[in-house]
Amino acid sequence: METFQQIMDMDEDDGDDDSEEKHSFSKGIVWGYFDQAEGTFKDMEEALAAKDLEKLSSLGHFLKGSSAALGIIKVQASCEKMQHYGNLRDEEAGADLKPADALERIAGLLRACKRDYKAAKTWMENLYEEGA
Repeated sequence: METFQQIMDMDEDDGDDDSEEKHSFSKGIVWGYFDQAEGTFKDMEEALAAKDLEKLSSLGHFLKGSSAALGIIKVQASCEKMQHYGNLRDEEAGADLKPADALERIAGLLRACKRDYKAAKTWMENLYEEGA
């Protein structure tokens, strides 16, 4: 959460504690991430249905970066694995994968990634509702 705290530190200090504008900068970044992540998950589902490993790798790389920028570590880690699986690699085991194995792993990973994203989104929404 250190990364996220750095983003929040860029918010204007002009507003009082009850001001909607107090965290408008960081909130805009976070809500932009939500839109981006949800669109990317939809694209991942379509790529998975099409068995497009190259696209899945690319999408994993893309969402990994934006998740890292906000410090959403579990989503970042899942997306990094997806990136490698899409390239038919299990980096942890140092082994190549067959396409069917990679797709099976990505399917489970995508479910877990979406669950972790939902938990992070709920936490962030609650943070902003409470007036961060």
